[in-house]
Amino acid sequence: MDTDNGIYVNVFDENTKETVVMELEEIVKKATTIVYTSIQKETPDVFEIEAIKAISIVIRTQVIRRLKRFNGIKWNEEIDADISTGMSGFEYIIGSPKIPREGFDEVYNKCSALVDDTKGFIITFGGKPIKAEYHLVCGGGTENSEDVLGNKIMYLRKVLCEYCFNSTNYEGVIDIPINEIEDKLNVKVTEESSIYGPEIKGVFEDVQRDETGRVKRIKVGERYFSGIEIRDLLGLNSSRFGWDPLVIRFKSRGLGDGLGMCLYGAYKMAEEGKSYTEILKYYYTGVQIVNINSAGGGVPLSGKTFIIDPGHGGDNGGDEKGPTGLREKDVNLYIAKSLVELLEKDGALVYLTRLEDEDISIIKRIEYVNSIRPNFLISIHQNFFFALGVSGTEVYYYRGDLEGEKMGRLILDNIAKSLGTANRGTKNAEFAIIRESKVSSILVECMYISNPKEEEALKSDQVKREIAKAIYRGVLEYYGI
Repeated sequence: MDTDNGIYVNVFDENTKETVVMELEEIVKKATTIVYTSIQKETPDVFEIEAIKAISIVIRTQVIRRLKRFNGIKWNEEIDADISTGMSGFEYIIGSPKIPREGFDEVYNKCSALVDDTKGFIITFGGKPIKAEYHLVCGGGTENSEDVLGNKIMYLRKVLCEYCFNSTNYEGVIDIPINEIEDKLNVKVTEESSIYGPEIKGVFEDVQRDETGRVKRIKVGERYFSGIEIRDLLGLNSSRFGWDPLVIRFKSRGLGDGLGMCLYGAYKMAEEGKSYTEILKYYYTGVQIVNINSAGGGVPLSGKTFIIDPGHGGDNGGDEKGPTGLREKDVNLYIAKSLVELLEKDGALVYLTRLEDEDISIIKRIEYVNSIRPNFLISIHQNFFFALGVSGTEVYYYRGDLEGEKMGRLILDNIAKSLGTANRGTKNAEFAIIRESKVSSILVECMYISNPKEEEALKSDQVKREIAKAIYRGVLEYYGI
């Protein structure tokens, strides 16, 4: 059921055996709080914003994947409900959020505000909501889906995870009596006898007995002993002896099935400054973070492909420096990554020509663009001039590229309006990246890094994000959104 205020979900209450209608975002708030408290048991009094945002998008994706309007699969075909409180993470979503943990209400209030920040965002693969699996601690690496579920899912691929080494559940130990193992596995593993004992690798091996069952020679650990030596050293009655293990100590690594996102790993990634988009894309291979319109499920940029080119990079990338040493290549990459997040939230498929500070030649960038053939190439740069007073924003397009000129003008207007920079106009140019790319292309000179005032502004992450938002708004306007 949908209204102008949001998406409503039918929830089966396992306690009352009744179906309750709940608003999607309220479900996400409560479930996100529940899941995050499991991390807090590992890391008391820690509250990582980006980890919570990542969890909220995972939860929302799980619900959306069950809804009929999104061609979802109900949790149970025999019951007319979308999800159930019996599903992991959703146990306490009906009524007041009650978890046996002090300070839950405080955590819930904090989580609610962050869930609002991610409202409408879900994870998709091939345009469809993914099976957003997660677990508490992966123990160094996640699992391939076929090793757990029996079938291959392209976005549930094994990834190495160095983020959960410090978790209290990274290593686990449990002692289980042999008779309990036999009962649960329905097997018989021991035989009680004074002249028999099972070989145990690394403990008792290479046992040699005479015809009466006396031990003549036995390897214990890395050393060999005679039966007489064992009798004397251990105080046994004779060298005719056996052994019967009573308890097996199991050592495990990690907690959970290892599928999808490692919650503790997500917390550590956030602690290290990773964004929720980086966290989700690390654990779910090849996915997109998109925005679903709460009234109609629309994804404005669905089906559109972009390549964002952060100009320069590496030690020999030829970037410019501001008066105080700010590097253009670093500014370009930050803006580009911020723009990617915005475009992907609205359903676009987005690629970057470089992901870090590396020198990718112009030839390789052009080859990459022409191999993908996106709807648009947007190259991000900062301008430079020897006269420090020159400032403003300008956008370049290749001659005859009418669509590039149109989008360039809209982006230019949005940057100038949002940042208060001088509008220096759109101009055609022969830059190789826009000349040789066989798609509509623009090169955006956001500000003059040579201008002391604009260099200072570009040091601010907020300003760089605002530039990305202005470019994003220009893209939306180009598509009539």
